[in-house]
Amino acid sequence: MALEFNKVVAVIDVDDDLASLIMETASKLTADAGELHAIDSNPFITTFESPYAAGALEADTQAHQADAKRRKEDMNALKAKFAPGATVAVLDGDPSRDAASYAKKIDADLIVIGSQQKTWWKRLLLGSESLDMLREAPCAVFVVTNAHVKRVKAKG
Repeated sequence: MALEFNKVVAVIDVDDDLASLIMETASKLTADAGELHAIDSNPFITTFESPYAAGALEADTQAHQADAKRRKEDMNALKAKFAPGATVAVLDGDPSRDAASYAKKIDADLIVIGSQQKTWWKRLLLGSESLDMLREAPCAVFVVTNAHVKRVKAKG
């Protein structure tokens, strides 16, 4: 008997080289009658914080909207290729908190995420979304790693 889950959330960064494998893995772990939700996050990043930088803030807003549109298109392409029945969303904000909140809201059984397996120093300096997700998750978490990528390639 294979592992299957009824409500799965695939947390994907479309700019990450693991994006396709995360979607494919999440699709395979979702039961036939289950629900797959694929989400990406698009945090709003400002370049200026001055009250005199209204033009810069408007440019940041336009760039944010354009990036959200691009991310949604890329997510829909992954959906078409790996999971036509999936629900796709691009959320604003912090990826790990947004994903954990989303999973809790839909009462998910599993979250599938990717990890680039940073060294200790890189985790310390840059942070780790996958570690944050493990801490915040309201359910089981399956982490797609570079080792998993190698294993899938070897099989296939």
